[in-house]
This record gives sequence, structure tokens and C-alpha cells, in this order.
Amino acid sequence: MILWQTAKRWTYKGRKCEIQRTDVDDAPQFRGLVEVETGLSDRALDSAPVADPRRKNRPERHDEGEYREWVCFSWPDAGDGLSALREAVHDLAEHVAETEV
Repeated sequence: MILWQTAKRWTYKGRKCEIQRTDVDDAPQFRGLVEVETGLSDRALDSAPVADPRRKNRPERHDEGEYREWVCFSWPDAGDGLSALREAVHDLAEHVAETEV
């Protein structure tokens, strides 16, 4: 089982965003996440500006028993820079905001 840890959490244009990190075989791996507020259609997910976006239900941090939908994507190489990952998360956040149902 891979254990992801939040490396950075922020709000972009009113939407919760995160970068998470894990180490697999001593190599760091990253992923970006954006919270979905009202729902996202399959078509909107397919047209996301990042590669291979996936839905993820995560528990609310402060509300026990409450879950929220997030969209996450893997970031294959930290060599591209974390600033590039942050920009990809911002692009996804804008896409989610425009396409939510």
C-alpha cells in the first residue's frame, strides 16, 4: 500500500488544491488534487487538461463521516519542477470550476 502525504495545501480561486508526495523504491512521486464541489461528469473528466485524471473520494478533514470528491492525477517526474505541477493543478482547478454540474 502506498502512503501519500500532503506536501502542500492551498486555495486557488476558492477551490481547495493539494500536492501529495510518496516514496517508491527511494524515488519520490507526486500527484495533484483538486476538490470537486458539486459533481463532475465523465465527459468533463475525460477532457481535463492533465493526463489520466481520476476521481477520488476522501474524508473531510474536520467532519468525521463526511466525504468529498476530488480529481487527482499523477505527476511522473519531479524533475519537471514542482512549480510546473502547481500550474497543472491550477489548470485542473479552472477546468473543474468551468465544467462542474
